[in-house]
Amino acid sequence: MNESSIDEFNDEVTEEGDLNLSETIDESEYSTTEDSQDSPTEESDMGLQDKLAKKMNIMLAGKARARKTEKDVFDKNKVLEAVFDKSTVMLLSRLINNGIISYVNGAVGAGKESQMYWAVDPSGQDIAVKIYLVTTSNFKKRYPYLIGDPRFTKIKRGTRSLVELWAKKEFRNLSKSFNSGIPCPEPITVIKNILLMKFVGTNGVPSPTLVESEVDYADYEKAIGIISDLYQKAELVHADLSEYNIFKTEDGLVVFDFGSAVDIRHPKTKEFLERDISNITRFFVKRGLTVDNPIDVFERVTK
Repeated sequence: MNESSIDEFNDEVTEEGDLNLSETIDESEYSTTEDSQDSPTEESDMGLQDKLAKKMNIMLAGKARARKTEKDVFDKNKVLEAVFDKSTVMLLSRLINNGIISYVNGAVGAGKESQMYWAVDPSGQDIAVKIYLVTTSNFKKRYPYLIGDPRFTKIKRGTRSLVELWAKKEFRNLSKSFNSGIPCPEPITVIKNILLMKFVGTNGVPSPTLVESEVDYADYEKAIGIISDLYQKAELVHADLSEYNIFKTEDGLVVFDFGSAVDIRHPKTKEFLERDISNITRFFVKRGLTVDNPIDVFERVTK
């Protein structure tokens, strides 16, 4: 894990990036802002974006064809439109050219706010590349998970700034959880709207989640144990925990999607914790298990 990315994290979150990568393209020469108006150079900027996307598409497709076992997923216009804005194309190019990742095999998951890809680093290790979409407006609904968290005292306006802050927030939550012994994906680094972590699964197939698995009372106890350890050891509340973001692996349960997690000093900590416990309780009850009263669980976790 990139420890420097943790140490250099600014509580006010004013930095633009956490990796000291050599530039392959001068971003400042082509920089744009979210609220900028149309200009005479707009057409040329769009031409540059198309060329960069095409270049990245060819690079990734070539990697896939060279392996002869992977599908070329990045040449689909839908993927390019959803993820590959100009800035993201340049960031991925830098990550590949600087040896952080060797190639991207394909998409393994998609949501309203992000897309997940299976990549491989130079040592052959599987990497999960989470790309937060900069074109979505859903992040504006995430303010309640930021405002009130004492770790984030200054929040820039604008969708891109909010998306990049959310990526850094998830990296920070993952790092704190991993270092506290919580079973979660090991974070590697974050750069703007791209988060890299170790892949949980085999051959590009993610491990099944709880909702996709057979479960028993031992799984319930482990899930509650994760909630408790998050609170007691990492001093975090997941705030979005459910059967959809807990993997069931051969080594046990692994929790993921830490973007919403808040410091226990957050004013809505009690509300978020009660909701996490209720979600897990409801799932196991639906599976026919007799479990503890959520009120009793809450008291045990917070005592």
